[in-house]
This record gives sequence, structure tokens and C-alpha cells, in this order.
Amino acid sequence: MNLIKAIPITGASPDERSYYDLWQSNLARPMNMATLAFAGGMLSDRLAWVFAAGYQVAMRRAFSLQGNQWTAFCVSEGGQGRPAVSIAESASGQVTLQGAKTWVAAASVVDELIVKVGRGLSAVYFKVDRDRPGLMIEIPEQDEFLAELSKGVAVFDGLVIADNDILLVPRMKLFPLYEAGSILLAFTGALYRLGVSEGLTLANTYAEDIMRAEILTNVVLLDRFLTELEKVIAEHAANLTENLPGWLADQKLVAMYAGLIRRKSQDMRA
Repeated sequence: MNLIKAIPITGASPDERSYYDLWQSNLARPMNMATLAFAGGMLSDRLAWVFAAGYQVAMRRAFSLQGNQWTAFCVSEGGQGRPAVSIAESASGQVTLQGAKTWVAAASVVDELIVKVGRGLSAVYFKVDRDRPGLMIEIPEQDEFLAELSKGVAVFDGLVIADNDILLVPRMKLFPLYEAGSILLAFTGALYRLGVSEGLTLANTYAEDIMRAEILTNVVLLDRFLTELEKVIAEHAANLTENLPGWLADQKLVAMYAGLIRRKSQDMRA
């Protein structure tokens, strides 16, 4: 893996801001996506940050993002009795966004949002900075799963859309696979941080291939990577339980993505 010798294995990052600052200090420079995922995992002392590290790589892969800003993909809506996001016209004729998106990842530190409005082929996407007038990010009380990661609510109340806010992107049905590959690869970096040498071995064996853009053609390979990763997790269960805060509650993250990968892999073999 490129650059990993320059990545420090530091102490704990007990809150989201401390991990964000650590990531910015060490990873806000050009590097390939595989290295960015693995190195982000090396900086992670818990699965909440493994998720954040891999999620930022998934965002860069899916939307061809550049730079060091953290971005959240805002899709979920309709929960908590809040209205879905819709496009409206203001009294002055401006195009605006109204409504709310839930489960905004890393909401306390995220720099910008990619907001999906509508469904299917008619969906449109907008990229907006978090400090835009007409946007407020609420951070409700968090649950036990990835407890340190803030899962916020983006509330739009007359946010004015400009032409350069509109993104031309392919349909995002594959985004969960981008997430799965990137986050599991970040987890190998966290394993390496814990002294599990197999983390680096797995990354060196699979990373470049599973991070290729043609993700559907690589899902069977991703399945093989997952199988080997699960064996390493089982062999080092005591280490993970002792040294990864929240592991017992958060390990279902791996199981969640495993189910997705296995379903897609079976579809490809069928």
C-alpha cells in the first residue's frame, strides 16, 4: 500500500471532531482510493471511524469527488414524521429545496451534502455546502450502533438552488456496494493498527482489484475478500473485543455488508 509508512498509528479519537481533524492532518493529500481507505482505517480506533473512513472513499468513487472535504449522500427520508425533500418555487421565482433528509453520516463535521430528490430515472442530485442559507443540520440523540458517529437530519427550508449545484450522475443503485468494499477495506487498516498482520496482507492481495470502478464485475472477487476477512475476524475475536471500543455492538456492520455482497455475488453467478 502506498504511503502507509507515513501514516502514524496514534492514540484514541474519542469523538467525531478529533477523528475528522486526524484524517485531515494525515490524509488530505492526493492518494489512490485503495490507500485512502486502508490508511483511514489505520487511523481508526473504533468501527465508527472505520465507517467514516470507508464512507468518504465510497463518496469519492461514486461521485468522482476531489479534494479533502467530507461529503454525505442524503437519500433517506420520511422518518420521524418529517416531509420528504421536494423542489419548490419561491415567491420570487427561485428554485428551492424543502423537506428533510435523515441519516446524514458524520453530521457534526461533514462539509457538504449530495442531496437526492425524487426516485428512479426522474431523480435529480444537488451538491450544497453545509453552511448554505436555508439548510440546518440537526443532530438527535444517537443510538448504540456506531454510537460515536453522528447520524443527523438535514432540514431544508427554502435553500435556493443554483445551476452549479446540479450534479449529472449515473443512477446510484450501486452505492451500497461502493460502501461495502470501501468500508471493509478500511477495516483491514484497523486490523493492521491492532497488530494483525493479515490486515495488510488482505489489502495488498485484494485492494486494487476490488476498488476498480467496474464494481459489478468485481463483486465475486469482493465476496472472496470478505470470506478471508471473516476468517481473520474469527481468529482475532479476543483482540477485537478487548481493543476496539464498542466492537460487540458495532460488529454487525460487517455482517450487514456481508449480506449485501453475498446476495450480489450470487446474482452474478446465476
